[in-house]
Amino acid sequence: MKDSVLGKSQAALRRYLAPRRHSALLVAIVALFMVRPLIGDGGLASAVFSIALLVLLLFALYAIQVDELVGERATLLAQRRRRSIIGWALAVPAIVERLAVIFVRSPALYLTGTVMWLLLFVFITWHQLRGVLKQKEITSETISMSISVYLLLGFTWGLFYILLHHLQPLAFNLGGPPAPDSGASEQQAFPVLIYFSLTTLSTIGFGDITPLSLQARYAAVAEGITGQFYLAILVARLVGMQMSRAANPPTGTQSQSSETETPSKTDG
Repeated sequence: MKDSVLGKSQAALRRYLAPRRHSALLVAIVALFMVRPLIGDGGLASAVFSIALLVLLLFALYAIQVDELVGERATLLAQRRRRSIIGWALAVPAIVERLAVIFVRSPALYLTGTVMWLLLFVFITWHQLRGVLKQKEITSETISMSISVYLLLGFTWGLFYILLHHLQPLAFNLGGPPAPDSGASEQQAFPVLIYFSLTTLSTIGFGDITPLSLQARYAAVAEGITGQFYLAILVARLVGMQMSRAANPPTGTQSQSSETETPSKTDG
């Protein structure tokens, strides 16, 4: 009885969530970006941020594993299975790191976790980007996916900056004196470098945070170029999809218009 109720609940959740998975992912990304500025750097900041990050991870893994099976079914199912295996192989160590960092402050643990989260979000962002390029029509989910990819690019690049800051503490001028405690410095640098990544991706460039090392400077330039290319390709893709739809209206519309035009020709 319990298994039946659980199965029905899972099926209902799947039916409701699957068509809206990209919108749910976008909401999770925005919520993650909003959590840290709202809660600050208090004692619960790390725990709340970790929970928001885990929720985002679950939505992201679900979004890349659920797609329309258009093409050879066996090949697409094999690709989905491979994505699932790789995704969870990267996700499990990252989740363990997030849970461990709440109780243990270790530079080695922080470095390992940052590498795992970076690889995981590179994997997720790449598959979301491929999903955007495969879309054939403009829907609300297509728009949500496009925005999600843009924000995921900023978050992924931010993780790279955090890794670079861990390896090269003087790679960035964060606009203030470094904290004496290295663990506290890393925790404070996390939201700051995510903010720097988003401003660099959007080419706003306030100038309050500056890259100092050669690697950080070239990474910032590469992110700015990536953001501009993504927007240009995305706009061109959406415009092309809209023009293709206008040039090839649905069959029902064509047949209806031909039926309405036929009597006028016979009357003449």
